[in-house]
Amino acid sequence: MGAIDWVLLAVVVVSALFGLMRGFVGVLASLIAWLLAGWAAFHFGGDVGLMLSGDGEIGAGELFGGYALCFIGVLVVVGLVGWLVRKLVQSVGLSGLDRMLGLVLGVARGAFVACVLVLLAGLTAMPREPEWQRSQVVPVFVPGAQWMRAWLPEWAAEHVDLDGRVPTEHPELPPASPDATPALPAPVSEA
Repeated sequence: MGAIDWVLLAVVVVSALFGLMRGFVGVLASLIAWLLAGWAAFHFGGDVGLMLSGDGEIGAGELFGGYALCFIGVLVVVGLVGWLVRKLVQSVGLSGLDRMLGLVLGVARGAFVACVLVLLAGLTAMPREPEWQRSQVVPVFVPGAQWMRAWLPEWAAEHVDLDGRVPTEHPELPPASPDATPALPAPVSEA
């Protein structure tokens, strides 16, 4: 196994261990907190930035502050609610089940992140490297990356190469005509 395999496996294992330590409720609360914080920042960040400006003219600092304040505020509030729910689950005696389900959710989260990494690697020349071609782990995550690629806009998806095929043509360039002459070298001038 090569370095690519070890990195992808490490992503899944570390995520699984965090899931095991935090439990299902903790991982789920964290996921909900991040999603809600992002949603709140996008929907209310501009309004909060406007409230931060004293004169009604919103500048870049107030705008950034509004988005950051919304994001961090929701993240903290939902994180506290998640902490309370985790304590409740522990007091009821479901911590063993909670941790096992957290492990499963952690593996799923790690696999998702690994698929994203494979998708991003498809934007580079990495899939044409011999180590990528010999990988035993990459083929496990390629179907997930292909599914993600299907959700990308067409102009972005066409640049993702997950198979490692060397492109033969540049789609943005017109094909050369059969009677075209090669470019001549530039003349060398002596100064």
